[in-house]
Amino acid sequence: MGEAKLRQTADPRTGQFLRRLTQVRGSRVLVTTRLFPFELQAFNGEPLPGTFVLFMPGLADDDAVALWRSAGISGARDVLVPLFRSFEGHPLLVQALAGEIARDRRSPGDFEKWKQHHPDFHPFAMPLVQRKSHVLAYALQGLTPAELALLRAIAGFRMPAAYETLAALLVGEDQATRPFATDEAFDRALADLDDRGLVGWDRRANRYDLHPIVRGVVWNDAGEGDRQAIAERMRAHFEPMPTMEWQEVERLDDLTPAIELYVSLIRLERFDQAWQVFRDRLDAAMLWRLSASRQRGELLELLFPDGVEQSPRLQQAGDQSHALHAIGLAFHFAGRPGRAAPFFQRGSALHERQGDRLNLATILRNLSFAMRALGALHAAEAAAFRALLLTRAEADEFREGVSLQWIGMSRATRGFAGGDIALDRSLEIFRALSNKQGEGLVSGFLAQSALWRGNAFAARPLADRAWELAGVGQHERDFIGAARLQGEAALGLGDLDRADERLHHALTRARAVSLVEEELPALAALAALHHRRGNTMRAREHLDAVWDIAERGPYPLLDAEARNVLAEIEMSDKNQDAALKAATAAYRLAWCDGSPFAYDYGLRTARAHLRALGAPEPEMPPYDASKHEPIEEIPIEPEESDLRTRR
Repeated sequence: MGEAKLRQTADPRTGQFLRRLTQVRGSRVLVTTRLFPFELQAFNGEPLPGTFVLFMPGLADDDAVALWRSAGISGARDVLVPLFRSFEGHPLLVQALAGEIARDRRSPGDFEKWKQHHPDFHPFAMPLVQRKSHVLAYALQGLTPAELALLRAIAGFRMPAAYETLAALLVGEDQATRPFATDEAFDRALADLDDRGLVGWDRRANRYDLHPIVRGVVWNDAGEGDRQAIAERMRAHFEPMPTMEWQEVERLDDLTPAIELYVSLIRLERFDQAWQVFRDRLDAAMLWRLSASRQRGELLELLFPDGVEQSPRLQQAGDQSHALHAIGLAFHFAGRPGRAAPFFQRGSALHERQGDRLNLATILRNLSFAMRALGALHAAEAAAFRALLLTRAEADEFREGVSLQWIGMSRATRGFAGGDIALDRSLEIFRALSNKQGEGLVSGFLAQSALWRGNAFAARPLADRAWELAGVGQHERDFIGAARLQGEAALGLGDLDRADERLHHALTRARAVSLVEEELPALAALAALHHRRGNTMRAREHLDAVWDIAERGPYPLLDAEARNVLAEIEMSDKNQDAALKAATAAYRLAWCDGSPFAYDYGLRTARAHLRALGAPEPEMPPYDASKHEPIEEIPIEPEESDLRTRR
């Protein structure tokens, strides 16, 4: 399912539309796509009835020969076909090799003579990946030094390179650093490389990129001196560019200058400067505005050239701890809280050694967030209370409000009445500070707490308030979470049309940024919605998208929610054994550390299903206090004297 998830439509309604197309009998529909849509695939992996799939891994023999001939290149068919088959008829390689032979100065267009001049050209005995690189290496041999410099410059970019940027780097009078004296020569080189299939040109955006095979061969063949020179020119070009305010960022492309500057500094092994660029120009936009966690993690891993299990290549311990915190957040929001938690723990240990109480409190709050997602509810609450203690010692009201959020959510998760008390106090703090983003986030948490208590009527206005205030901070995660809560509240109130719209909105946006912690509950809620509408098949399809992702996270609480929905469906369909299996799994997943540190809503729901099935509750180990450090609790409402002191 991990690979299949990449082939799902972002909006399930689009997938449903594709499925309905298979039932059309009065016409034929042709769909071209790079990936076989998951929604057109049956449970056994075969195409759905009524569909026919034609996979095109490479050019057919006749097509490959025709492409070769179109370049005016000679060669006997019985010689060419085995050559093309050796690299699976990859059109880029056919075109690139043909372009090289067509421009051969000694015997242009004559394949046999070209082979005589290149006796080492023999891809047949190599593994497939090496064959492709071998063919491409020969296809690049006839490039002029200027064309090769252009290819290497494009390969040096992390993202597609704009025409203006390439021209600024490569065109000029200084021939020692700029291979093209005029724009005309530069344009001819770009056109030639495009004709030969070595460069991809996005005409609309006027940007250039390389196929991964081309990029790998070109960059690996460049000497270390050339790579360093490219990185230095890119650094000098991008460093003076102004920093875009993160609230104004609309898409990842807006961050191209900062990303390219960051990567160039990494290649120059100026890791501390690269970290400063990430912190000042990329961090907030990628984390809050775009929720681009996967790309954020890829960039941060570059700070760990010795592997992420080792320390980042930064001089200051404070920067190391911040980098560990940042990569932990990237893994968490990309759907891997299990992988994120060790980074938070490593970062918190560094902050503690430095005596940095405020940053220690910050990373402890995110550790609490991760541990709650993992079902380690005692550890989650302990980390949140410790963060509260540290922030109160520093008289930092904003961070106190954030700490109270996570205490509130930890306690609400286990059904403890103190959860809403902590959340209400957090809301009071943010309102006093006129912090609308914080107010909106806590409103959403209160809505979630109300839904867990079965009070959709109270949840609805809170979810609406969360949605309204998400527009103030412009945090993508806030929009997604608020929309999902609006949908769940509408579902609880029986407003199925409203629930359908809001849940699909949340799911589509969550999938667009791989925000798994919102994708999974949206899928479970949509399954419950379709079950209520009597469409069991669609309900099961939504749940089938949950299991592998929840296990990989892992997300035991969200998995428990989905298993409880499945139990309801199986009970309605009179599948007693399947219902018992689902309800038992939900019970075990919701048990967590054991009562009172269990997922209360999930456990209550599973118990109700088991009672309805006449089945006993499974035996589970009771909560063992000896296995946990005592939680250092402090009053949620501080003493009045403390309040006067802080004022």
